[in-house]
Amino acid sequence: MRRGLHSLTRAAAFAAMAILCLCGRARAIDFYEIQIYTTETTPKDVLEIELHSNSVTTATGTEAHNQLNPYQIHETIEATYGLTPHIEIGQYLATAKLGNGNYEYAGSRTKCHFGLALTDSWPFQIGGNIELDYMRRAAEENPLTLELRPIIERRFGKLWMVANLAFEKPFRGPGTHKGMTFAPSGEIVYDLFEWASPALEYYGDMGAVEHFPSVQDQQHFVVPTINFHLIPQLELNFGVGFGVTRASNGAFVKSIVGWGF
Repeated sequence: MRRGLHSLTRAAAFAAMAILCLCGRARAIDFYEIQIYTTETTPKDVLEIELHSNSVTTATGTEAHNQLNPYQIHETIEATYGLTPHIEIGQYLATAKLGNGNYEYAGSRTKCHFGLALTDSWPFQIGGNIELDYMRRAAEENPLTLELRPIIERRFGKLWMVANLAFEKPFRGPGTHKGMTFAPSGEIVYDLFEWASPALEYYGDMGAVEHFPSVQDQQHFVVPTINFHLIPQLELNFGVGFGVTRASNGAFVKSIVGWGF
């Protein structure tokens, strides 16, 4: 089993390096929802309300300015309800202060998020998220998009890692004929205290799967974050993201405040 895991790890690393070396243009990451999905879902019959607040603070260079839309403010309210111990459904209401200076409705999203029960026969926990985005054209160039997000999670005591391998298919807008796009993300979390867990998150957008752009035309962000666990009903997440390519040469701030009922 260990040899198989080592081989799988090496193969995954090699595949990632090969993908990054391919050479088009990627779309921007989703500033309406900057969040890593885990295999954990909202408990059965519990309603959770979250406020996602995200804004780009700086963008350097023409390409970064065109893709990051600096100084826009994105505020998204998410309501999630636990249908079963391992399945939740959710509805988003997205708002934003757009480039015209007006604060207005940006669109809505519907999701079904699930996680499979932990088993000793498999070394990872797995889950997924299916989401339909129907946004206004003023807020999103591809207003109707389906997202399929496989989730892989592994815990090592206080340290745990999560990978989100999101594939997005636009059905309206300029990205319709480019096929499926790949937007990976993930995080490494350490439960330092009972009340706080620092993390390093990653968000990327690599563009259309059929023809990946060059690395500098893709978006890749590293995001140091902190999660607070002050009381069971309260969720707090704060972070600052830094771009590492020409297309993502900037910074953003993010926060998630949630409450379970």
